[in-house]
Amino acid sequence: MTAEFALNPHEPTPLYAQLYRMLRLRILDGEYAEGEAIPSETVLRDVHGITRSTVRNAVALLVKEGLVQQIRGKGTIVTYTPINHSIWNFGGFTDFSRARGQRPVTSLLSRTIEDGPEGKVLKLVRARGVAIEETRTFLNLDTSWIDLRRFPDLEKFDFEQLSLYQVMREHYGVVPTRSELTLSIVPHSDLTQQAFGPTPEVPGFICASGDVYDSTGRLVERTSVIYSPTLEMKVGMSWNGAQPRPTHAPVSA
Repeated sequence: MTAEFALNPHEPTPLYAQLYRMLRLRILDGEYAEGEAIPSETVLRDVHGITRSTVRNAVALLVKEGLVQQIRGKGTIVTYTPINHSIWNFGGFTDFSRARGQRPVTSLLSRTIEDGPEGKVLKLVRARGVAIEETRTFLNLDTSWIDLRRFPDLEKFDFEQLSLYQVMREHYGVVPTRSELTLSIVPHSDLTQQAFGPTPEVPGFICASGDVYDSTGRLVERTSVIYSPTLEMKVGMSWNGAQPRPTHAPVSA
Protein backbone atom coordinates (compact mmCIF):
# COMPACT_ATOMS: atom_id res chain seq x y z
CA MET A 1 0.00 0.00 0.00
CA THR A 2 1.35 3.41 -0.93
CA ALA A 3 1.80 6.25 1.53
CA GLU A 4 -1.00 8.76 1.98
CA PHE A 5 -0.78 11.42 -0.68
CA ALA A 6 -2.43 14.83 -0.56
CA LEU A 7 -2.30 17.33 -3.39
CA ASN A 8 -0.58 20.56 -2.40
CA PRO A 9 -1.71 23.72 -4.22
CA HIS A 10 1.35 25.57 -2.86
CA GLU A 11 3.84 23.25 -4.60
CA PRO A 12 5.42 24.55 -7.81
CA THR A 13 4.36 21.28 -9.48
CA PRO A 14 0.91 21.73 -11.12
CA LEU A 15 -2.00 19.92 -9.48
CA TYR A 16 -2.62 17.74 -12.53
CA ALA A 17 1.02 16.56 -12.41
CA GLN A 18 0.72 15.82 -8.68
CA LEU A 19 -2.45 13.78 -9.31
CA TYR A 20 -0.77 11.94 -12.19
CA ARG A 21 2.18 11.15 -9.92
CA MET A 22 -0.14 9.80 -7.22
CA LEU A 23 -2.19 7.62 -9.58
CA ARG A 24 0.90 6.38 -11.38
CA LEU A 25 2.54 5.36 -8.10
CA ARG A 26 -0.55 3.43 -7.01
CA ILE A 27 -0.72 1.62 -10.34
CA LEU A 28 2.97 0.67 -10.23
CA ASP A 29 2.60 -0.48 -6.62
CA GLY A 30 -0.35 -2.69 -7.56
CA GLU A 31 -2.96 -0.82 -5.51
CA TYR A 32 -4.88 -0.42 -8.77
CA ALA A 33 -4.36 -3.77 -10.46
CA GLU A 34 -4.45 -4.64 -14.14
CA GLY A 35 -8.04 -4.81 -15.40
CA GLU A 36 -9.43 -2.70 -12.55
CA ALA A 37 -10.81 0.81 -12.89
CA ILE A 38 -9.15 3.71 -11.13
CA PRO A 39 -11.48 6.10 -9.26
CA SER A 40 -13.82 7.98 -11.56
CA GLU A 41 -13.33 11.56 -12.68
CA THR A 42 -16.10 12.68 -10.30
CA VAL A 43 -14.61 10.84 -7.32
CA LEU A 44 -11.12 12.24 -7.93
CA ARG A 45 -12.54 15.74 -8.38
CA ASP A 46 -14.52 15.59 -5.11
CA VAL A 47 -11.87 13.83 -3.00
CA HIS A 48 -9.10 16.26 -3.95
CA GLY A 49 -11.18 19.41 -4.41
CA ILE A 50 -9.95 19.99 -7.96
CA THR A 51 -11.53 20.67 -11.33
CA ARG A 52 -12.55 18.12 -13.93
CA SER A 53 -9.97 19.53 -16.33
CA THR A 54 -7.23 18.85 -13.75
CA VAL A 55 -8.35 15.22 -13.49
CA ARG A 56 -8.56 14.88 -17.28
CA ASN A 57 -5.04 16.25 -17.76
CA ALA A 58 -3.66 13.78 -15.21
CA VAL A 59 -5.46 10.82 -16.78
CA ALA A 60 -4.28 11.89 -20.24
CA LEU A 61 -0.68 11.47 -19.05
CA LEU A 62 -1.46 7.97 -17.77
CA VAL A 63 -3.05 7.07 -21.10
CA LYS A 64 -0.06 8.45 -23.01
CA GLU A 65 2.29 6.33 -20.89
CA GLY A 66 0.26 3.19 -21.52
CA LEU A 67 -0.72 2.63 -17.90
CA VAL A 68 -4.48 2.97 -18.42
CA GLN A 69 -7.08 2.85 -21.16
CA GLN A 70 -10.38 4.73 -21.23
CA ILE A 71 -13.22 2.38 -22.19
CA ARG A 72 -16.73 3.68 -22.75
CA GLY A 73 -19.11 2.29 -20.16
CA LYS A 74 -16.32 0.86 -17.98
CA GLY A 75 -14.24 3.87 -17.01
CA THR A 76 -10.46 4.22 -16.93
CA ILE A 77 -8.98 0.72 -16.79
CA VAL A 78 -5.47 -0.20 -15.68
CA THR A 79 -3.54 -1.89 -18.52
CA TYR A 80 -0.15 -2.08 -16.83
CA THR A 81 1.28 -5.54 -16.12
CA PRO A 82 3.94 -5.36 -13.38
CA ILE A 83 7.37 -6.81 -14.12
CA ASN A 84 9.73 -7.14 -11.18
CA HIS A 85 13.20 -6.39 -12.52
CA SER A 86 16.04 -6.05 -10.08
CA ILE A 87 19.78 -5.65 -10.41
CA TRP A 88 21.64 -5.85 -7.13
CA ASN A 89 22.95 -2.30 -7.02
CA PHE A 90 19.64 -0.51 -7.52
CA GLY A 91 18.91 -0.23 -3.81
CA GLY A 92 22.14 1.59 -2.94
CA PHE A 93 25.71 0.36 -3.38
CA THR A 94 26.94 1.07 0.16
CA ASP A 95 24.02 -0.67 1.88
CA PHE A 96 24.33 -3.69 -0.40
CA SER A 97 28.09 -4.06 0.09
CA ARG A 98 27.87 -3.81 3.87
CA ALA A 99 25.06 -6.36 3.96
CA ARG A 100 27.40 -8.79 2.18
CA GLY A 101 30.20 -8.16 4.66
CA GLN A 102 32.29 -6.20 2.15
CA ARG A 103 34.00 -2.85 2.70
CA PRO A 104 32.59 -0.31 0.23
CA VAL A 105 34.92 2.37 -1.15
CA THR A 106 34.16 5.50 -3.13
CA SER A 107 36.34 7.80 -5.18
CA LEU A 108 34.73 11.20 -5.80
CA LEU A 109 35.68 12.11 -9.38
CA SER A 110 33.80 15.40 -9.52
CA ARG A 111 31.29 17.48 -7.57
CA THR A 112 29.68 20.48 -9.31
CA ILE A 113 26.61 22.66 -8.96
CA GLU A 114 24.73 23.11 -12.23
CA ASP A 115 21.62 24.88 -13.49
CA GLY A 116 18.73 22.43 -13.73
CA PRO A 117 15.33 22.95 -15.38
CA GLU A 118 13.83 24.22 -12.10
CA GLY A 119 16.87 25.41 -10.11
CA LYS A 120 20.32 24.41 -8.93
CA VAL A 121 21.29 20.74 -8.91
CA LEU A 122 24.27 18.97 -7.40
CA LYS A 123 26.06 16.68 -9.83
CA LEU A 124 28.16 13.93 -8.26
CA VAL A 125 30.39 11.59 -10.26
CA ARG A 126 31.71 8.71 -8.18
CA ALA A 127 33.58 5.47 -8.78
CA ARG A 128 32.13 2.84 -6.42
CA GLY A 129 33.72 -0.44 -5.44
CA VAL A 130 34.95 -2.70 -2.67
CA ALA A 131 38.25 -3.03 -0.83
CA ILE A 132 39.89 -6.32 0.03
CA GLU A 133 42.82 -5.58 2.34
CA GLU A 134 44.62 -2.75 0.52
CA THR A 135 43.30 -3.51 -2.97
CA ARG A 136 40.40 -1.42 -4.26
CA THR A 137 38.31 -2.67 -7.17
CA PHE A 138 35.82 -0.25 -8.71
CA LEU A 139 32.64 -1.83 -10.05
CA ASN A 140 30.37 1.12 -10.84
CA LEU A 141 30.67 4.61 -12.24
CA ASP A 142 27.77 6.55 -10.71
CA THR A 143 26.56 9.97 -11.81
CA SER A 144 23.85 11.59 -9.69
CA TRP A 145 21.87 14.79 -10.15
CA ILE A 146 20.07 16.01 -7.00
CA ASP A 147 17.78 19.03 -6.65
CA LEU A 148 19.32 21.41 -4.09
CA ARG A 149 15.95 23.01 -3.37
CA ARG A 150 14.94 19.76 -1.70
CA PHE A 151 18.39 18.99 -0.31
CA PRO A 152 19.96 22.35 0.62
CA ASP A 153 23.68 22.30 1.47
CA LEU A 154 24.02 18.71 0.26
CA GLU A 155 27.27 19.67 -1.46
CA LYS A 156 28.94 20.15 1.94
CA PHE A 157 28.95 16.43 2.79
CA ASP A 158 31.96 14.23 2.14
CA PHE A 159 30.67 11.58 -0.26
CA GLU A 160 33.91 9.65 -0.26
CA GLN A 161 33.19 8.81 3.38
CA LEU A 162 29.38 8.96 3.47
CA SER A 163 26.65 7.19 1.53
CA LEU A 164 24.38 9.54 -0.43
CA TYR A 165 21.25 7.62 0.57
CA GLN A 166 22.35 7.50 4.20
CA VAL A 167 22.72 11.29 4.20
CA MET A 168 19.29 11.66 2.62
CA ARG A 169 17.72 9.44 5.27
CA GLU A 170 19.48 10.80 8.33
CA HIS A 171 19.78 14.51 7.52
CA TYR A 172 16.76 15.20 5.31
CA GLY A 173 14.27 12.50 6.33
CA VAL A 174 13.98 11.29 2.72
CA VAL A 175 14.00 7.55 2.02
CA PRO A 176 14.53 6.43 -1.60
CA THR A 177 12.16 3.53 -2.32
CA ARG A 178 11.78 3.07 -6.07
CA SER A 179 14.03 3.16 -9.14
CA GLU A 180 12.75 3.38 -12.70
CA LEU A 181 15.69 2.73 -14.97
CA THR A 182 16.50 2.03 -18.60
CA LEU A 183 19.35 -0.27 -19.61
CA SER A 184 21.56 0.73 -22.53
CA ILE A 185 25.12 0.37 -23.82
CA VAL A 186 27.47 3.37 -23.62
CA PRO A 187 30.90 3.77 -25.26
CA HIS A 188 34.32 4.24 -23.72
CA SER A 189 35.05 7.65 -22.22
CA ASP A 190 37.69 9.38 -20.14
CA LEU A 191 35.52 8.73 -17.06
CA THR A 192 35.19 4.99 -17.69
CA GLN A 193 38.96 4.76 -18.10
CA GLN A 194 39.43 6.75 -14.90
CA ALA A 195 37.11 4.40 -13.01
CA PHE A 196 37.89 1.00 -14.56
CA GLY A 197 41.27 1.48 -16.22
CA PRO A 198 42.04 0.66 -19.86
CA THR A 199 39.55 -1.86 -21.30
CA PRO A 200 40.26 -1.84 -25.05
CA GLU A 201 38.75 -5.29 -25.58
CA VAL A 202 35.32 -4.17 -24.30
CA PRO A 203 33.12 -2.61 -27.04
CA GLY A 204 30.87 -0.83 -24.53
CA PHE A 205 29.49 -0.78 -21.00
CA ILE A 206 26.07 -1.60 -19.56
CA CYS A 207 24.46 1.56 -18.19
CA ALA A 208 21.30 1.89 -16.07
CA SER A 209 19.89 5.40 -16.15
CA GLY A 210 16.69 6.94 -14.89
CA ASP A 211 15.00 8.28 -11.77
CA VAL A 212 14.79 7.39 -8.08
CA TYR A 213 11.66 8.26 -6.07
CA ASP A 214 10.49 8.28 -2.46
CA SER A 215 7.33 6.56 -1.20
CA THR A 216 5.10 9.47 -2.29
CA GLY A 217 6.43 9.44 -5.83
CA ARG A 218 8.54 12.59 -5.48
CA LEU A 219 11.79 12.62 -7.39
CA VAL A 220 14.84 12.00 -5.20
CA GLU A 221 17.65 11.61 -7.72
CA ARG A 222 18.35 11.36 -11.43
CA THR A 223 21.02 8.75 -11.89
CA SER A 224 23.25 7.03 -14.40
CA VAL A 225 25.17 3.91 -13.33
CA ILE A 226 27.81 2.43 -15.64
CA TYR A 227 28.94 -1.08 -14.70
CA SER A 228 32.47 -2.45 -14.85
CA PRO A 229 32.97 -5.20 -17.46
CA THR A 230 34.39 -7.38 -14.65
CA LEU A 231 31.11 -7.27 -12.73
CA GLU A 232 28.96 -10.39 -12.76
CA MET A 233 25.39 -9.15 -12.84
CA LYS A 234 22.37 -11.19 -11.79
CA VAL A 235 18.95 -10.22 -13.16
CA GLY A 236 15.69 -11.77 -11.95
CA MET A 237 12.29 -11.38 -13.53
CA SER A 238 8.86 -12.69 -12.57
CA TRP A 239 5.40 -12.24 -13.99
CA ASN A 240 1.91 -12.36 -12.53
CA GLY A 241 -0.07 -14.94 -14.52
CA ALA A 242 1.00 -17.72 -16.80
CA GLN A 243 2.15 -15.72 -19.81
CA PRO A 244 4.40 -12.64 -19.67
CA ARG A 245 3.33 -9.66 -21.75
CA PRO A 246 5.43 -6.74 -22.95
CA THR A 247 4.50 -3.31 -21.70
CA HIS A 248 5.35 0.19 -22.75
CA ALA A 249 5.36 1.39 -19.15
CA PRO A 250 8.73 1.87 -17.41
CA VAL A 251 10.13 -1.09 -15.52
CA SER A 252 10.21 -0.52 -11.77
CA ALA A 253 13.06 -1.77 -9.65
